[in-house]
Amino acid sequence: MPESCETIWVDVLKGIEQRVSPATYNLWFRNTKLLSLNGDCCIVSVPNSYTAVWIQRHFLSVIGDILNASLGREVNIEFSVKEQGLSSLKEEVARKGVRKGNGGQKRHSAPPGSNHGDRVLRLEDFVVGSSNRLAYMSALEMLRTPAPPFSTLFIYGSVGLGKTHILQGIRNRVNEKGGQGKAIYMPAEHWTNEFISALRKGRVEGFRRKYRRADVLLIDDVHFLSNKSGIQEEFLHTFNTLYHSAKSIIFASDAHPKLIKKIKESLASRMMSGMVAEIHPPDLETSQAILKAKAKETGRQIPGEVLGYMAERLKARSVREFESALTAVVAVATAYRKKINVPLAKEVLSGVSNKRPKKVGMEDIERCVSDHFQLSPDELRSSNKRRSQILPIHMCCYLARTLTSASYQ
Repeated sequence: MPESCETIWVDVLKGIEQRVSPATYNLWFRNTKLLSLNGDCCIVSVPNSYTAVWIQRHFLSVIGDILNASLGREVNIEFSVKEQGLSSLKEEVARKGVRKGNGGQKRHSAPPGSNHGDRVLRLEDFVVGSSNRLAYMSALEMLRTPAPPFSTLFIYGSVGLGKTHILQGIRNRVNEKGGQGKAIYMPAEHWTNEFISALRKGRVEGFRRKYRRADVLLIDDVHFLSNKSGIQEEFLHTFNTLYHSAKSIIFASDAHPKLIKKIKESLASRMMSGMVAEIHPPDLETSQAILKAKAKETGRQIPGEVLGYMAERLKARSVREFESALTAVVAVATAYRKKINVPLAKEVLSGVSNKRPKKVGMEDIERCVSDHFQLSPDELRSSNKRRSQILPIHMCCYLARTLTSASYQ
């Protein structure tokens, strides 16, 4: 393999490892290689035709996302099976009914009007539980006519919990009705790139008209605006125009507006001017409901006891991890012609840690800092501060502000 291809593929595999579970990576990607890269066409070597078809169906956008970013351009991805030629693989793909894809089709680099890959995300398909009910009901309130009870909605929570599903569900509901108005969904990264492109090409006025005439503007991953002062200023003007025109603005982020680093106070306060709703990791009951819904999408009959075991093992994880685990279980059962049961699920999920990250509290921070600087917690809290206490106290304040929702006070 040419050295350049090997280097490129090492970077791609590193990116894939960060996006999928260890079990998924080991199952589908560990034995892949980049055979060639000519112009806008690259050929990836896979161990067998089943792997090629599965990657083509489920992970093509992930590979395209990382590969396009690495190369700085969009390329078409094709697969070559080690024991058969490329032409016979294409016949195999066609026989299994897999639509040929393009490496450029990815979640956050797809056209603004597109959905999650080929899936149309609808509010009706969103699994509601105690962990996400407030955000979901708030989304429904934003669809109330003639006017919602609040003009802004900010949904925040960890990755993979359904924020994008809700935003695209609102967009699709509004645009399907037609008469209710026009909704635009846009990840903040795309909004930023489009604005920069408009600046370079002298088309800023057209850019502003596009977004300031929307009836519903939905901005995903708004934390991407962090530390981009000029972009935030432009976005603030767009926000104000829509707000004063009684339009609806909906945001999604990994963090509460107050905890997004290096964002203007004026913009953060406007984001909080309406409803702020947090999505928490799903509890056991919601996890079972999500897995049951996802199992239907696989087209395979998955016993309830298997879903129950997976829900217990994966509870409080993200929906993406549920999808990854189900994909791995179904794939192993299909590839090795095994029955889907609890022992198989245990085998597939054996590499998934049962431990979840502990939530950091003030006591944890005090204890760690005290141990490191050899001070007692009472000395950290003492009003009579010596020079030796200043740095530890500042360290406590920094860690508390970064790792918890506590105020500076």
